[in-house]
Amino acid sequence: MIKSKKLLVILDSSIPIEEFKNFPDSEYDLISVDYDTHKKLMNSKIDHKLLDDYLNKTERTNLYNFVLSKYKWYNEISNKVKFEFEKINLLSLMSPLEFHEFILTELIKFTSIKNLIKNEKPEKIFVSKKFLKYIQLFENETKINIIKSSTSDQKGFLTDKIEIKFNIFSKPCTFYVSKTNYTALKKIYENFLCTFNNLWMDKKTSNEIILLLEFNTSSYAELIKILAKSKKQIVLLNRRRSAIWNKESIKILKSYGAKILDYEKYFDSHDKRNLSLETNRLNQNLNELWNSQELLSIFSINEISFWPLIKERFMKIFKNRLSDYMRFIVQSKIFLEQLKIKKIICLGESGETENIILQNNKNNSDSILLQHSFLRYNPEINNLQWKYEDQNMIGIISKNFFVWGNNDFNYFSQQSSIDNKKLIISGSPRHDKFFRQNLQNTSEDIKNILITLSPISERSGLGDTHLIEKYNNFLKKVIDYLKNFYNLKIVIKLHPGENPHNAILLSFLEKISGITIYHTKNSETLIEKSNLMINFSPELYDSSTIMLEGLIFKKPVIQLILDDNLSKISSLNSPIFQISTIENFEKLIKKLIEDQSYRNTINEQITKKLENYLSYQNFSSQRFLELIDN
Repeated sequence: MIKSKKLLVILDSSIPIEEFKNFPDSEYDLISVDYDTHKKLMNSKIDHKLLDDYLNKTERTNLYNFVLSKYKWYNEISNKVKFEFEKINLLSLMSPLEFHEFILTELIKFTSIKNLIKNEKPEKIFVSKKFLKYIQLFENETKINIIKSSTSDQKGFLTDKIEIKFNIFSKPCTFYVSKTNYTALKKIYENFLCTFNNLWMDKKTSNEIILLLEFNTSSYAELIKILAKSKKQIVLLNRRRSAIWNKESIKILKSYGAKILDYEKYFDSHDKRNLSLETNRLNQNLNELWNSQELLSIFSINEISFWPLIKERFMKIFKNRLSDYMRFIVQSKIFLEQLKIKKIICLGESGETENIILQNNKNNSDSILLQHSFLRYNPEINNLQWKYEDQNMIGIISKNFFVWGNNDFNYFSQQSSIDNKKLIISGSPRHDKFFRQNLQNTSEDIKNILITLSPISERSGLGDTHLIEKYNNFLKKVIDYLKNFYNLKIVIKLHPGENPHNAILLSFLEKISGITIYHTKNSETLIEKSNLMINFSPELYDSSTIMLEGLIFKKPVIQLILDDNLSKISSLNSPIFQISTIENFEKLIKKLIEDQSYRNTINEQITKKLENYLSYQNFSSQRFLELIDN
């Protein structure tokens, strides 16, 4: 047994690599906190351990369950009425999924470091200022030295910066802009184009309205077209991504007479004065809350309060968003009262726009949650998927839940407590257009392979450095093997969402020659041009809707699952091939490329299975209209 050294160095990405040389691995125990630091240490051939190894799967699962129990933390506050505005608790407006990822990530770091120090029992600890806060919560006896580090400017989902992605030719590029600047630019952009194209909804309209919340106009063009046939006015409300984000979306709205709701028109000088007084009151109450003993108790685990770890982030969130929350509460209350909104349709309920409108819906406008992702294709993982399902984690507020097909209906009927009367099979309106394409014959030779990458999510808390390395190694082996086939074009499609792992994947892929990488390119175009699809799924419960879209285009779909739990279930071999080893992948891909009759058989199986995944194929938008017109 190797004797542990008594000098412990905790290294993270904020520490410059020049500092590493001050801690020779022969004298110190070096601990890597994150993948970037691990990679630097590996490249420098410095011996080290991973912080990830000090937290096992059971502990991670327990932390996940603990975070779920804290979703409604604001109800534990003794005087919660002090944080209400227009009968809405402002503390409830932080997205539960944002809350989940932030709290779980912090608790994983905290518990890992706690376990590390307990196990290693160091005499002296060297750590950056960034990670000192975790140690200070439980350790006051060991001597601690601060390592020189930089204060990085955080970006992405858990900050107040917006990620903007685009491609220059085939090179993915990303930059960030503050949410304040993004909102200001979006307002200028929309004011000009909506006025010029007559897209603003008339504030004085007496028409009955179908309100679409945060819809991508281009993706749901067919639904907008069909809903326009009703006697009701189609209106879009997008506070995040603009409803007129490209030329196509403007053309769609103009063609079908749809309008955009300008919520800023529902706010006058009187509202502004009242809001100013209420903002002062709530800011004062919040400042008292942040420094109260109550939050130390609410945010505690195993008799240790972790409130000091999250306090600054909470304060920033509500400082930056409070006035926006309050302003939109007033605006939505006014337009919900003044307009004849008969239907409110959303694709999720955790976003701030949807949350505020659904809480403000006192007039009982019919609210509909429309399924937006593909998951239910292997019944053996239903229980696992339910654990991480939005409707399990945050519940459902809408009066009805429209699902895509029989598999989804049966899944929610069996797994959830949602009343079956609320569950309605509508099909998927955004996929109607897929069935109208000139579908390529799968008997053609395979020359173009599309590899789609689902990033490692922070939802489960099970992702770590080992999983990132496994992902990289598997991906490299797959690409290398495919290059053995003559004249085969390999295209990589990154997931479009904000995720730290995307940056790691992009950095890794840029070092590989002979591939084309896209981040934002239309997936429909890429699928149509491909002959076969490969999807990487880091965890068994996770999936990607692009796999379903591949099936619609009659493409063989291979799902490469990096989760070892796949060996514990019966993996699919039709129409989606679920595989977890490179050996099985090589055998399957060789057969698919070389055996035309096998591809024909797969094609026949795809058609049959799709009937369970998607009902009302090609006319689900029409079905949607029939359902809401009844």
